[in-house]
Amino acid sequence: MINLKDYRENPQKYIDWANNKWVVIDRKMFSDADTNVRDLQTKIDALKAKRNEFSKTVGEITDKWSNEFRQLVEQVQGLKIEIANLEKDYDKEHTVFSSLLKQIPNPALDDVRIWKTDDENYIIEEIWTKPVFDFDPKPHWELLEEKGLLDQERAVKISWSRFQIIRGQFAQLQFALMTRVTNKLVSKWFNLTLVPQLVKEDALFATWFLPNDSTNLYRVNPKVEGLEQSEWEEDDLWLIWTSEVPLIAQHANEVFDENQLPLRYVWFSSCYRREAWTYWKDTKWLIRLHQFDKVEMVSFVNPKDSAKEHELLREIEEEIFTELGIPFLRLWIVTWDLWAPAAKKYDLEAWFPWIEKHKEVTSTSNTTDFQTRRANIKVSINWAKEFAHSLNWTAVALWRALAAIVENYQNKDWDILVPDVLKPFLEFEKF
Repeated sequence: MINLKDYRENPQKYIDWANNKWVVIDRKMFSDADTNVRDLQTKIDALKAKRNEFSKTVGEITDKWSNEFRQLVEQVQGLKIEIANLEKDYDKEHTVFSSLLKQIPNPALDDVRIWKTDDENYIIEEIWTKPVFDFDPKPHWELLEEKGLLDQERAVKISWSRFQIIRGQFAQLQFALMTRVTNKLVSKWFNLTLVPQLVKEDALFATWFLPNDSTNLYRVNPKVEGLEQSEWEEDDLWLIWTSEVPLIAQHANEVFDENQLPLRYVWFSSCYRREAWTYWKDTKWLIRLHQFDKVEMVSFVNPKDSAKEHELLREIEEEIFTELGIPFLRLWIVTWDLWAPAAKKYDLEAWFPWIEKHKEVTSTSNTTDFQTRRANIKVSINWAKEFAHSLNWTAVALWRALAAIVENYQNKDWDILVPDVLKPFLEFEKF
């Protein structure tokens, strides 16, 4: 959620930045809705004050049969009806206002580049030397299927396309990578926290995924309007898009003490996405799946520290992939490709030898106070309360990282070598 007071004082700033994020704000419609909501609230508050004043006077009249008493009671009743009618009008106007407000994205920070296509994301640095093969490398899914470690056909049988079954040593490699990364982050003062993967609507609203991206979410046992249901049939929960959702929402409506921050969490979980409108892309890859696993981090910080925290998270991301020995690019994401809650975002793109291209494997975003404002998460600083800043980052999207390992560590005998950093967690060095 944006700072509404700041928007009212500087509307053009938000309109321009929204345009840079491919969002169009109807300034007149929003301004009219804002004015109507405030005017109606002012009228309601004035009538309530008048009603309370009359009610107090009514209570002080001893002669309950007098004309004065009867007239005041009638006035109080009339005010109640008038207030009720205005509140109905307010609810209608506020629905319009709230809907428009939720569509306004978080303005990008001043150092983020303004571009109109995601092809212009700014490559900061290429890290690690690309492997040189004296043979034609195979795609990861082909190598894994030949070894019986990836089974897309049976996954479709039990679920649908874009689901996968992984087996044997490849599954063991996933747990090794998960354990290595999680242990690393715990050693860096991240709090390992296991939270639910089914969440209420409020949690997804707090992190922006609702109502904006509902078509890409899986809803479980939704309530049906007008249909009586037993208590255990009315859970109406949503599968998480990312671990960020419960890690942020767990602190909704809380106030941190300044000394509690930074507060950092790490969590391993499955994530669920419908991937609407991408049915033709990467159908064989372990990239765009409906269910996948990752290690996710969230930080809550003092607002003055969020830029510094963002750089720290980026450095840890790069450290993880450098230790894995996977060549990657660091990208500074431009406004056109910057998702609505993010004020600044870095991506890492790993090298995939088979297609001779880099593909995104992880990212880190500074969302400033956009999510904490929606979730009402504050910090007390010198006896004053202000919204904390939150940041999120994927330490490792496991199947994407594993796909990169398979492609970069294959040899001419079609064995897949295990990166040195993962060998202590396994009883084999190739498979």
